[in-house]
Amino acid sequence: MKAIILAAGKGKRLQPYTKDIPKCLLTLDSQTILEHQINHLKSCEFEEVNVVVGFASQKVETFLSNYDSLGMKINTIYNPFWESTNSLFSLWAARFELDSDVVVLNGDDVFELDVLKLILSNKDEICIPFKVKDQYAPEDMKVRIQDDLLTQISKNLKNPSGESVGIRAFRQEGVEILRKSLEKEIRTNDFQKKWYASAIEKILQRGHKIKTVDIKNLYWHDVDYPKDLNHAKLNINTIISKKIDSKLRIV
Repeated sequence: MKAIILAAGKGKRLQPYTKDIPKCLLTLDSQTILEHQINHLKSCEFEEVNVVVGFASQKVETFLSNYDSLGMKINTIYNPFWESTNSLFSLWAARFELDSDVVVLNGDDVFELDVLKLILSNKDEICIPFKVKDQYAPEDMKVRIQDDLLTQISKNLKNPSGESVGIRAFRQEGVEILRKSLEKEIRTNDFQKKWYASAIEKILQRGHKIKTVDIKNLYWHDVDYPKDLNHAKLNINTIISKKIDSKLRIV
């Protein structure tokens, strides 16, 4: 199985922390967010990771080229329009990697290993994890669920069932369904403003069933603001995954 990490954005809401480096290179302890993500992926026996880069791309590529602790294949894919596009375009830039079972992560997701294990334990063609919260912020990607199936995904939902966790799995025919939906969405007039969740919404509108999984009390957080970064640092003992000693190969 392979992973695609969407890490092209600048993270303006996290400035001054992201003045010169992208969110994925912010440190939680002695390791970056990206490093923790790769450690988790390796623990689950992923063989390939594709990182979509944009802002400060050379710093991400330099970091990966010097990161010598994992025996897995790492590719970087450049989004040349990172400044004017959102995650829809970043994932479309990585569309040629949508040729086998894949997990798509946002570059600012911090989570404990059991979140990834729970998602992988689901064998449906498309699996969208979610977390129930007491309150939802305007920027949260919200979901509505009925009988464990996704019915809506949008930031504009009222009375949602939960917040969509930014770690989503696509298997078998689900990968091709995603790729085709991306191709349709990238042709819309306002594609540059869209998150790739819009492609998932279009999959629903075409009648496909999408399975959901509640991560319940497992730790997951997306790092949008300084307070989110501090929250992750306070929960580092939950997030941390044992490092695996071997060699990282950059392609």
